[in-house]
Amino acid sequence: MKINQMKECKEALAKLVGKKVMDIRFEVQGREKDCWRFYIDTDDGVFTMTFCREWECPVVSHSTEHFNITN
Repeated sequence: MKINQMKECKEALAKLVGKKVMDIRFEVQGREKDCWRFYIDTDDGVFTMTFCREWECPVVSHSTEHFNITN
């Protein structure tokens, strides 16, 4: 893995540090079922982490919205 990619991965994952995790969902993605997506609902919105078999690191995105949690 290239140094720049390692830095980007670390920065993306560091966004979760200090957040309170409220709920997590998991889905298998992709035509070949070779990707996985985690939806992590935190006190700062939902972080989506997508991993694919051939990727060096996950892609992380953030939305200020939360899951519609029903108990």
